[in-house]
Amino acid sequence: MPSWPNSNETSDDDDEYMSEFTSMNMEYFQTPDTVIDPNFSGLVTESNRRCILHRERAGKFVAFEGTDTGRRFIGCATEDGVNCGVLEWVDAPWPVILQRCLTKLWDMYHEKNLGRVQDKEAHEIEVEKLKKELDSLGNQYSQLVDDVSKLLDYQDGQKSHDMDYTIQTINELKEKKHQLEERAKIEIQMEKLKLKKEQRCIL
Repeated sequence: MPSWPNSNETSDDDDEYMSEFTSMNMEYFQTPDTVIDPNFSGLVTESNRRCILHRERAGKFVAFEGTDTGRRFIGCATEDGVNCGVLEWVDAPWPVILQRCLTKLWDMYHEKNLGRVQDKEAHEIEVEKLKKELDSLGNQYSQLVDDVSKLLDYQDGQKSHDMDYTIQTINELKEKKHQLEERAKIEIQMEKLKLKKEQRCIL
């Protein structure tokens, strides 16, 4: 009968993996930012070195962060999920004087970026303030246009009313003149008839 391995038994590879995992300094899991270097990139082909968590072939990178800027290292090549971080530094730490220079440069870089962020925020606040002022001026202009339009409409209406009143008065005067003329004609005719009647009586 075949014999199955005891679940408590572990292989040499598993023991080596667990030993490597437990002995790792946690700072290795903090993968630094990197920069592309054509002379040191891609997967490791010189050895069968694999990452701790995924057991995948490791990659070659160049750090671009803090005092490790420019240092080459072997690290986890996975782009999805948890990254194992640095497996091995190829280059030794830089001399102290160079590390100080790098620290100063990065501080200047972050300070400059912070200044840009603050300037951007101040600029956005100023732009928002100008937008509000522009909206306020636009509303005031619209209100002014409405007021002027109402004033012109009122004046036009007043002129129209005055014109209508004048035309009505002229028409009334014309009507009265016509009535007076008709009345005068009738009176003249009556006088003529009366005069003819008197002449007949005399004859």
